[in-house]
Amino acid sequence: MPRHERRAASARLTGGRWLRAVLPVLRSGAAGFGAVLFGAVAAAGLPAAPAGAQERCGGVVVVVDFGELDGLETGCAADPADGLDALAQAGFAVTEVAAIRGMVCSIDALPATDCGASPPADAYWSYWHANAGDAEWTYSMVGGADATPDAGDFEGWAFGDGSAPPAIAPPDAVADAPEAESDSGGASYTWVIAVAVLAVIGALAAWRLRQRRA
Repeated sequence: MPRHERRAASARLTGGRWLRAVLPVLRSGAAGFGAVLFGAVAAAGLPAAPAGAQERCGGVVVVVDFGELDGLETGCAADPADGLDALAQAGFAVTEVAAIRGMVCSIDALPATDCGASPPADAYWSYWHANAGDAEWTYSMVGGADATPDAGDFEGWAFGDGSAPPAIAPPDAVADAPEAESDSGGASYTWVIAVAVLAVIGALAAWRLRQRRA
C-alpha cells in the first residue's frame, strides 16, 4: 500500500476510534440539552399566567361623566402634576378653552363643537374634587391647571349645566392601575438560541451519516 494511502487509512481509523469514543457523550449531552431546550422554548412560547386580579389605582381616580353624550368612565392617574394632567394620565384626550386658563372645552372630542371664547353656561365641563375618604363631591373653586390632586384623591368632570357632580359617588368610583408593558425580548432570544442549537445538532447528525456512508 502506498504511503499516502496508509496515512489516509490511519487517519480514518484514528478518526473512527475518536468518534466511537465521544459519540455516546455527544448523544447523551444532545438528548439532555434537547429536553432542557424543549422545555425552555415551550415556556417562552406560552403566555404568562395571570397573576390575579388587576391592581386598583394607587394614585388619583379620575371620573368623567359624559352624561347624555357618552355615559360615565373612570381612569387612573399615577402621579399627576395638576387636574388636566390627571385627565391625560387617565387616558382622556383634553382640549382647553383658549381664553380661560384650566377650563376644559372637550374631553375625548366631546362635545363636538367649538367652544369659542367660552362654552355655554348650560353645556360645559364642570370640575369636581374629593379627598381620600370623602363621601361626596365638592365643586372645585380652581381650574384644572391650578389643582394639585394627591394620591388617594378623586377628580371628577361632569358635562352639563354645572349643577350636578358625576353620577357616581367618590367611594364607589374605582379604577384599575395602568398595566405595565410586557417584555417579549427574552422569548425572542430563546427562539434564536433554539434555532442555532438545533442547527448544530442537525449538522452533527448529517456529518455522522456521511461518515457511515464513506
